[in-house]
Amino acid sequence: MKPVLSALTLGILASLSGCGYLMGDNGYFRDRAGDYQQAEVKPRMTVPADLESKPMGDLLPVPGQVAAAPQPGEKFETPRPRPMAAGVDTSTFSLQQEGSQRWVLAQLPASEVWPLLQRFWSDYRVPMARSDAALSEASTQWVDFSQSTGNPLVRRMLPLVQEGQRIDDEEQRFRVRLEPGVNNGTAEIKVLHQARDLGDDDSEWPSRSDNTNFERALLAELETYLNQSTSTDGPALVSSIINSGPVETSLEQDGAGNSVLYMLTDFNRAWSDVGEALARADVYVTDYNRSSGVYYVNLEQTRSEQEEEPGFFARWFGGDNEDKQVEDDGSQLQVRLTPTSNRIEVSVDAGIEHAADGTTARELLERIQRGLNERPPRQ
Repeated sequence: MKPVLSALTLGILASLSGCGYLMGDNGYFRDRAGDYQQAEVKPRMTVPADLESKPMGDLLPVPGQVAAAPQPGEKFETPRPRPMAAGVDTSTFSLQQEGSQRWVLAQLPASEVWPLLQRFWSDYRVPMARSDAALSEASTQWVDFSQSTGNPLVRRMLPLVQEGQRIDDEEQRFRVRLEPGVNNGTAEIKVLHQARDLGDDDSEWPSRSDNTNFERALLAELETYLNQSTSTDGPALVSSIINSGPVETSLEQDGAGNSVLYMLTDFNRAWSDVGEALARADVYVTDYNRSSGVYYVNLEQTRSEQEEEPGFFARWFGGDNEDKQVEDDGSQLQVRLTPTSNRIEVSVDAGIEHAADGTTARELLERIQRGLNERPPRQ
């Protein structure tokens, strides 16, 4: 019985489709892709004079230039969409990661990025061993961090790598390579790090960075420097990172009576300086969230007590436990950086819903302020 019903059903459907009942131009399952071409422009809606109304714009405005309708008999082809333009807030340089690979993506051709990289090495006064514009590759000389604290780049990295990591008996070098990006008009900046013992003669570059945290550190520094170099106030911003003196600070009280440390600088500089100040004040940083502008600190422990733990440098740049969640056991505080007007507000909280003890918060902010004022002069 079932085969008979199936055959009967197929026969009925075939007869109906033949007369266009289902699939034809007037059928139930007809193609509606071109219906919009039959749309009519209706008069604008008006509101009676005795009623009040608010200004109402067009929700779906018609573009100013519309292609002419196809002539009878011509097939209409939907035009390809235009390439999506980059928004005004899109950074020219951005840090990318895929698996274990990291690089800085530049929305500029390699020919325009190479001079900026040369300026980076010059501004940071990094001794170069080789710079080949034809190969778009540059490598630094071997640098002993413990003996190069006067170098601007080493000085910015050193407070982040001292905890839990011995570098006194090592020297470091970096290789930066500029490659064409996947999309036309873009470039990729890749970094390779190598470390060796002092006195060693190893000069063969490894296939992967000896220390991925060092690699990430230089990429992050390049991203910040290059973005600020290409901004409207590029020279001033770069100077504020490398050549300026201590940031102007003031410890005050807000309207609620809470202690607040104000820093007259931008967020990037303030974030870096507060991190250095916490390290200089021997405050143990358990974790951080740069997007939220928060350092998680534990006042019951010091950095010197944590030398056997994973270094702050690894936590700063993620390390191998980037997904680690911070547990609030009541013993840690949050040092929060909030941009306000033309300055940064540094405050101390016990949590999102809990205020820190007023005396403890002020003492911690005073330690941060002393750490900011005690930073070595930039040479």
